Amino acid sequence: MKSKKICKICQKLRDISFFETPKSLYCIDCKKKAKRVKKKQSKSYINKKKDKEWAEAVKERDGHRCQYCGKTTFLNSHHIFSRSNFLTRWDLDNGITLCSGCHTLSSKFSAHKTPIEFIDWLIDKKGQDFINKLRATARKTTKTTNSFII
Repeated sequence: MKSKKICKICQKLRDISFFETPKSLYCIDCKKKAKRVKKKQSKSYINKKKDKEWAEAVKERDGHRCQYCGKTTFLNSHHIFSRSNFLTRWDLDNGITLCSGCHTLSSKFSAHKTPIEFIDWLIDKKGQDFINKLRATARKTTKTTNSFII
């Protein structure tokens, strides 16, 4: 059983099947368009877009070169403090450019497989003060930042 209804958005006449709810008064084209708009406004979509922009900015800052071995191919932007920490997630100081070998693949030096060696190298390269400043930023809580507002 079908009946004809007018789409609320584009005003086109369309068939509604008996199993569709009465609230479903939008044509297929309008439904698809609404889904695309909703997807582009979602938090995960925006975070992924910011992640890509951050990664490119880190690579550009480092001259599109691995900061450990100097390679210029298969580059990754590594977060020193995890992406799950939103205080430093898109902070350029929290990133360093590494080739895929130095980032995840090598068993001799890798930011993920040999993190102690990576941190030791990072302290030698950037200095202990840099690490302490970044750590302080990463450990800030909303209570301490909002306490001045109250």
